[in-house]
Formats: sequence, structure tokens, C-alpha cells
Amino acid sequence: MLFHELVNLQKTVDDKRERRRQRLTARGLRVQLREQRRAERALMEMRFSRLC
Repeated sequence: MLFHELVNLQKTVDDKRERRRQRLTARGLRVQLREQRRAERALMEMRFSRLC
């Protein structure tokens, strides 16, 4: 039963994420990706600087 509930919860989360993604405009997606890449670069720079 618990597994079935987890599967249903994951499906609900996936459905909500898909609906949200569809609502975003192409411009919004580009802004979101740009911010995500910027954050990833900042994390990589922090990790690299700790190695040096």
C-alpha cells in the first residue's frame, strides 16, 4: 500500500511540474536556465577554489 501511495504521489508531483513547465513562456525558460547555469558555475568555482 505504501509503495502505491508513493507512486501516486510521484505521479502527482510530475503532473504538477509538467503543467508548470507548460505555463512558462520560452523567455521564462531561458531566464530559468540562465540562472541555473550561473548557480552551477558559482558552485563549481567555489569547489575549484577550495582545491587550490
